Amino acid sequence: MTRANHSPAPEPMQSLTRAGMAVLLVLAVLNGGFLFFVPAEAEADYAWAIKPPVSAAFMGAGYLAGAVATGLGVFVASYWRSVRGFVPAFAVLGVALISATLIHADKFRWDYAPTWGWTIVYAAIPPLAIYFWLTERRAARDEPRPERDPGLGVIGLVLVGTGMLLLAVAIALFVAPAELLEDWPWPVTPLLARVFAGWYALSAVALVFGGRTVRRAHELPIPCLTVSCWSLLVLLLPLLYSETVNTEAPLFIPFIALHALTATVCAVAAVRAISLARENDSGPLASTSKAAGSRARRGGRVRSSLRSPST
Repeated sequence: MTRANHSPAPEPMQSLTRAGMAVLLVLAVLNGGFLFFVPAEAEADYAWAIKPPVSAAFMGAGYLAGAVATGLGVFVASYWRSVRGFVPAFAVLGVALISATLIHADKFRWDYAPTWGWTIVYAAIPPLAIYFWLTERRAARDEPRPERDPGLGVIGLVLVGTGMLLLAVAIALFVAPAELLEDWPWPVTPLLARVFAGWYALSAVALVFGGRTVRRAHELPIPCLTVSCWSLLVLLLPLLYSETVNTEAPLFIPFIALHALTATVCAVAAVRAISLARENDSGPLASTSKAAGSRARRGGRVRSSLRSPST
């Protein structure tokens, strides 16, 4: 039987962090909706000409998954530790995409306002991620390190292993895109390969960071559900764009296998983590009630200390 973990509830997420995630949620919904559902329009109406449409849809899948992450962070997560893995992940995405922009600056439409929006957003994400991280660290400086919930060790190892596979793909796409272009399941340019690398890197960092640092079960469902959602949307692309995706390309089977593995591992990890959170009394609702009780007890002690003797 799993032993319950009665570590103190962590401090709630800071309002500023939640507001920042709300901004990212709006951007993710707008970009994801446009690129995934009307990808043919991205050739004429995006920061650079994205073609064929399946490439725009691949990017859209990443943004829609980002909407899952930020949506759950804004409306569901109670605590910083439930979403903190996305801070380094988004920082890495920002570095990858602004680097791709600078390397391939000649491909961008600099006389087009959304191009500057793209550039400003991804240049700003890494320093803002550091700022939010430090803000949350300062808020939790007196918070003791929680005990690790029982049952998380194997889940963490599996997530780290899956994340390392994704990281290898990200590095290959960014460092040596020319080596992969001919074997990719559909036509891509070096710019697109490096942009795709950003989404693989984001997912890789979220999984590796989560697997390495997890202490409470409620820290895993949001990153795992996000990465699983991304891979499931990517797996739809060969069905939606069968006329473009080459099923005989050398990388088609590895591409499908990687995303099927990632979707499955992350979905199973999310379900198991939710189950463990309930068993260990570390889910967001349980933690919220414990935090409320803790605040009430602190308030009672303060009132008691201020109460004058009756005699």
